Amino acid sequence: MEFSFIDLTEVNSTEAAVGQVESLYSRKPVFAVPYVGVLGVAAVVGTFGNLVVIITMILKHFYWRQRRAGTINDAGRAFIANLALSDIIVTAVINPLAIAGL
Repeated sequence: MEFSFIDLTEVNSTEAAVGQVESLYSRKPVFAVPYVGVLGVAAVVGTFGNLVVIITMILKHFYWRQRRAGTINDAGRAFIANLALSDIIVTAVINPLAIAGL
């Protein structure tokens, strides 16, 4: 059994324009099944992990504000929260759409 990179990327532009392109699953199920599995696990674990980070940042913000004023780097906390939020968008929205598109 021989696999080449050309087999996975070979798409005629006119076929793509009219939606007649075969999915990866119908062409190469050997590649599609692990792809769906990895993206599915990444979506669940990534979404859960980033929600934990955001909840921790919120709780820590309120707890530390009451205990010690001015000891936490606000720019660092904002960076981590924005990074977790953007990562949630990828794991909760983009990964499931990629799976559905397969």
